Amino acid sequence: MFRRWICIALAALLLVSAALAEEPAWSWRWDELVELKGEEACYLGRHVEGWSLLDGEGRVLIDGWLDGFDGFVDGVAAVRMRGKWGFLLENGQFLVEPRFDYAGPFVDGIARVEQDGLRGYIDRSGEFLIEPRFYRANDFQGNYAAVARQGAYVEDGNSSSAYYEPVWGVIDRTGALVIPMEYDSIEISAEDSVAVATLGGETHYFHLSGSTAEEVAQLGSSFTLEDYYPNEGSKVASLNEAADIQWYADADFPRLDGATALFPVYSAIVQATYPRDVRYGEEENDPLVTCTKTNRAYERLIEGTTDVIFCAGPSDEQLANAEAAGVEFELTPFGAEAFVFAVNADNPLESITTEQIRGVYSGAIVNWSELGVDDLGEIVAYQRPKNSGSQTALEKLMGDVELMIPPQQIVSDGMEDILENIEYRNLPNAIGYSFRFYCTEMVGSGVKLLSIDGIEPTLENIRSGAYPHVTTLYAVTRKGESNPNVQILLSWLTSEQGQKLVEASGYVAATK
Repeated sequence: MFRRWICIALAALLLVSAALAEEPAWSWRWDELVELKGEEACYLGRHVEGWSLLDGEGRVLIDGWLDGFDGFVDGVAAVRMRGKWGFLLENGQFLVEPRFDYAGPFVDGIARVEQDGLRGYIDRSGEFLIEPRFYRANDFQGNYAAVARQGAYVEDGNSSSAYYEPVWGVIDRTGALVIPMEYDSIEISAEDSVAVATLGGETHYFHLSGSTAEEVAQLGSSFTLEDYYPNEGSKVASLNEAADIQWYADADFPRLDGATALFPVYSAIVQATYPRDVRYGEEENDPLVTCTKTNRAYERLIEGTTDVIFCAGPSDEQLANAEAAGVEFELTPFGAEAFVFAVNADNPLESITTEQIRGVYSGAIVNWSELGVDDLGEIVAYQRPKNSGSQTALEKLMGDVELMIPPQQIVSDGMEDILENIEYRNLPNAIGYSFRFYCTEMVGSGVKLLSIDGIEPTLENIRSGAYPHVTTLYAVTRKGESNPNVQILLSWLTSEQGQKLVEASGYVAATK
């Protein structure tokens, strides 16, 4: 009797659970259940054998009706029936009868399919837009898709795992090749019409426009941190005299970190004042000097795993994180730098106003013609990662004007796909921002720095205060720091000799 009541209670619980989930009471019989939105209640139920067609009462109408089902996207699902792929509507009717060897989802009205071992693209009527002629084909990203031909034959002794290497290129929606099929891999970003191709370990960037692809450089591509390693790099600034402070092997050295754009400064400090055997190291090795970039450097300062970081001032979020951890920052100004906006060197624009910058980055200004530049089309306005020094500077410049969503791409971290800001790519129609020294000395040619409100971002205009967007550079520490050498370092950095090294490193000293 007791067992009977348990069974009744369990059955009632199942009924209540199903009702709460808005699923039929019999849904528990199936591993997965999908409702079809026809005139009468109808479902797809999945079990080990495949997908069966069910009526509204859960009775099987056709057992194993489908042996493949990829889920509905915009009301259409790619499905496999008796080994052939087609497309099913949510009402249970076929949009395209199963006849393909493979089918991917419809993306903007185009789906990739395979027939007789070759891949092409169809429209929603099932007609070929691009006849099957490719060894591999990816979904269209905007107006472009990556496709591949057969490359070298790869055999490892197991015939079942032998295959042909795909050799990738890019087509437009007419099927014309925009980038020839000669690359190891290609990824397309529809957000800024860029194809990122690899070949033999090298990365190539192409700007896609119409039926053409122009290879472009990426801002930052010529910068190598190694050039600025203390005691190793060829570009580290030095004094013409011995530094007034010299630490030796048994000293309690301050641990240093900071922004990439300021690495030349604190690398020069290490070279001038630390023993020569002190080297740059990665964060996981608990180094004396490293460069984890602004946001991570602030996190490490809060954690207490570094002592001094060289950055622009903290963002509101970084200040809130410090307060939550019971940490108070102390900011020691040691220099100044211009916050600059960069365009491709061939862009005819020479100057922009602060209000125009706000218009571009709020989305109010979307075309280069609105800035007096013809033939460049839509403005691709890149942004930097959240809580980076330059992003904080942009937010300050924008004031109460809301920033638009920047060009983004999907990046997989191994566990999930996430959206990430696309780094600046030096396209003909691009605009981006950073700090003057990083753009000019650390990166190299290919970009042009714009005057703002008619003022060029020169050292002289930074010193005089004429340039409208000057950022103070700080050595940031924790209040109450117990290592006395930290204060000794800060005092020396702000002394005449320390400021001379700041100037030698390519920045404007705070005293000037």
